[in-house]
Order: sequence, then C-alpha cells, then structure tokens
Amino acid sequence: MRYVDNEKRENEILDILVDSYIKESKPISSSYLCQTRHLPYSSATVRNILESLERKGFIFHIHISSGRVPTKKGFKHYVDSLNKKEIIRRGANYDFSEFEKIDSLSGLFNLAIEKLANISGYASIMGIKGREEGVFFTGLRFILEQPEFEDIERMRAFFYALEVKINEIQQLLLNNIDEELKILIGDEIGFEELSHCSLLVSGIKENNFNIALGVLGPMRMNYIRALVSLYSIKCILEDVLEKRFL
Repeated sequence: MRYVDNEKRENEILDILVDSYIKESKPISSSYLCQTRHLPYSSATVRNILESLERKGFIFHIHISSGRVPTKKGFKHYVDSLNKKEIIRRGANYDFSEFEKIDSLSGLFNLAIEKLANISGYASIMGIKGREEGVFFTGLRFILEQPEFEDIERMRAFFYALEVKINEIQQLLLNNIDEELKILIGDEIGFEELSHCSLLVSGIKENNFNIALGVLGPMRMNYIRALVSLYSIKCILEDVLEKRFL
C-alpha cells in the first residue's frame, strides 16, 4: 500500500510539474511547486519526489542549480494521464460563424486550417486525399513566438522538415486519422528534424475522401488547448462538409 501511495504522489507531482512548465516555459523548482500549488506535502517530501522522478527519467536538470524540466518520457506520461474524452466534451466557445459564408471546398479548407492555427496558437497542417488532394500549412508565425525556437538550429530543422518533407508529413497525417485523436511526441513523429516537437492528429473519412488535420508545436505544448482546438475544427469541418459538399 505504501508503494501505491508513493506512486500516486509521484504521478501527481509529475503532472503538476509538466503543467507548470507548459505555462511558465522555464525550469520548475520544488520551492515553486510548494509556493504556487499549495501542495499537501512538505517541501522535503516534494524534493524527494522530484529526485525519484529524475532517477526514473521523467524530468531532468538543465543546470545543477536550476529547477527541472520534463523529458519526453515525462511529457508522454502527462499526455497519457489526460482525460481526452472529458477535455473534448467540455469543448470551447469558439466563434465559427465565418463557416456559414463558405461556398467552396477550397475556401472551407483554407478557413479551417487558418482557424485551427489561430485558436491553437501553433502551426496547423491539413492533408487531403480524394476529390481534392494536397497538403497545406499555416501558423508558422506562432512557432517563432515559442522560446524553444530561439535556438537557430532547431528552427532551421523545423522549417527544413516543412519545406522538404511536407509530402511525407502529409502521409503521416493521413495514416493516423483512424483514431479520434492521436498524439505523437518527439521521435514518435518519425522525423529527426521534429524530434523536439509534438504533433496532434485528427481527421475525417468520407468514402474515398480523407482529410487529416494536425497541430504541430514544441513538446512544451498546451495540450489541452490544442486538443480542444483540433477537435472543434474537425467537428465544424465535418458538419459543413456533410451539409454542403458531400
């Protein structure tokens, strides 16, 4: 029973640390957690938990004197612990009135991908296979706002992937629309240039007409906002397609 309690504490602290890191974009210390999150544990207990999480590979120190940041394993644990059904059930009150004026498929696709980038705050990608084919992306301006991409080599690799490997990325998107929502973290994406990123995928299958939607950003992504944005755009796109174009 004691082991279970310790594991529960570690999971709780890990998820809080990842959530804090997503919001603050800086290493998170035990003192920060104790002062801002009002934890029911002593500062010594929190420090011990963080040391255990570090030994297990969920977090690491950038510098000895700094706080800790999540590893890919830590982000993966955080994402797996999210109740995706509850998140998308809550939804969000986005204004989709612009979709009522759309009178063409190309206009619909352009609006959907631009809206996805705007409300998620990350790059958005759309892959289409069927009556119209192609791959489109927008929202790169949001990527440049992320502190992770102050690293010029990381930014160069990101843009290289979108310019040179965009057709492969399109196929990746289309291969992952069987699930309602798919989250790929780091090397799960399959491109070395995007190994510091996360990619959320959803899509629509209508006979021989497949549309894949993706949100691409740093691993330190606001996954809850991105999930709600992606699912909301998927639903409105599906609704407009069914009523007017299929």
